Amino acid sequence: MSLLCVAAVMVVGCTAQEPDRRFTVPKALCGVTVPTDALSQLLPASGERLTVEHDGSLDDGSAVCGVRVDEDTVLQVSGERINAGDSARHILRSRLMIQEQKSIEGNSIAYADQAAVSLIKCRGADVQEDISTFVKVLKPGRPKELAMKMLIQGYTASLKRQQPCERAS
Repeated sequence: MSLLCVAAVMVVGCTAQEPDRRFTVPKALCGVTVPTDALSQLLPASGERLTVEHDGSLDDGSAVCGVRVDEDTVLQVSGERINAGDSARHILRSRLMIQEQKSIEGNSIAYADQAAVSLIKCRGADVQEDISTFVKVLKPGRPKELAMKMLIQGYTASLKRQQPCERAS
C-alpha cells in the first residue's frame, strides 16, 4: 500500500507543474507604490527576468511604464493630466471598447479583468483638471478582475498620497 501511495505522489508531482517564476515583482511602477500581491497575479506565472521601462512624468503631463517579462511587454501603466469632466468608465470604454466593466469609489475607478482606469480630480483656483491612470494587461500577462481592482485601487491611493494635484502648473 505504501508503494502505491509513493507512485501516486510521483505521478501527481510529474503532471502538476509548478510555475517557474524567477523574477521579483516590483514594489512600484512609474514611481508609485503598488500592491505587489495584486500585481503578481496579473504577471505571467513563469519567466526569468522582469524589467520596468519608465518614460515621462506627471509633472510634465504624462508618464508611461511598461513591465516586461523576458522579451514580452505584459503590463502597461500610463498616467496623464486631462481636462476635467471625463469619467473613468468612458475612458475605459473608449480606449478598449470594454462594455462589461465595474466601477467603484463614486465612479472614479472603472475596471475589468484586463484593464482599469482611475481619475483623481484636481480642482482649485488655477486648476481644473483630472489625473487619469490607465492600466492594461497584455499577453502573456494574466487578466484577473479582482487583482485588477486591487491594483488600480492601491496604485491610485498611493498616487493620491503623493499629492499630484499640487504639482499641477
